[in-house]
Formats: sequence, C-alpha cells, structure tokens
Amino acid sequence: APGSSAPSRTLDACAEVAAICSEWARTVGLTLGSESRLRVLLPSAAVGVAFDPDHLRRVLINLLENGLRHASNGSGAVLLTLEALDAPLVRLTVASDGPPIENEVEAHLFEPFHSTRSRGTGLGLYICRELCVRHGASIDYMRRMGERHANVFQVVMRRESMDTPGRLHL
Repeated sequence: APGSSAPSRTLDACAEVAAICSEWARTVGLTLGSESRLRVLLPSAAVGVAFDPDHLRRVLINLLENGLRHASNGSGAVLLTLEALDAPLVRLTVASDGPPIENEVEAHLFEPFHSTRSRGTGLGLYICRELCVRHGASIDYMRRMGERHANVFQVVMRRESMDTPGRLHL
C-alpha cells in the first residue's frame, strides 16, 4: 500500500493547496502570477476536507507534474481550481491545455505500471487513486473537447466543518 496508513484529518484545503502549489512552483522553477504556466483559483474562505495532508501533497504534486509535462508553454497552461459543491463535497481539478489524452491511453490511466514515458514507472496515478480511496475521495479523468483545458483530472473529497470536535486542525 502506498504511503503510511495515516487516518483522514480535517484540514483547510485552501491553505493546504496554496502551500503545496507555492512550494512545488518554487521547486520546478515556476514564478506564480498572471503570466505563469500555472494558474491557481481558490475560494477566499477556508474549506474543510477529510484527507491526510501528506497524501494530499502526493496526489496534487503528481497531478501538477503530469499537467505541466503535457501542457503548452503559455500562461495559464495548467489550471488548478478548488470549489465547494452543493453536496458535502469539495472538488479539486487540475486541467491542462495539452493535446487530449488518447482513448487507448485513457483506458489505462489508473492502472499500475502503465506509462506513456520510457522512464516512467506507471505508478503515479495508480497511487493517487489508492490514496483518494483511502480517504473516501475519488479521482477521475475527463476530456473536454473544444475547450482550452481539454485534459481534466478531478479529485472529489468529503467536505467537513473546520469546527469538528476531536479532529486535528492545521
């Protein structure tokens, strides 16, 4: 099983995602801002989710790296959004403007050891799915033909109140 067996905790997805994106952008040499290849759209208020922060980091970094690898060099080529849905759910999407993933590849995206790169292990998206399932979340791919960001990966997590008693808060 990937990673530790840490239980879900209530964390502020806005703060976590902002910190992960900022740290990752520095690591890969991206300057965040209006001309950056990465555009991040987060709600202004805290949004509580049930997830382990290290596991969220692993999932998000994998999606960001895949998105950037296959995106154009234009500003906003990778678009990350976080939104609270009507149901007690939160959706995190990472969309890129690269060519749509081919049907043959899409059918195997979340399978272990399937990679389109000669040096890839084929474990990234498989581990992402396993970590999401561990925390009651889901991860899926959608193709949006005719839109700039045609490749969309979405993670849907359980929304939780930031005031839940007995939970760890970050």
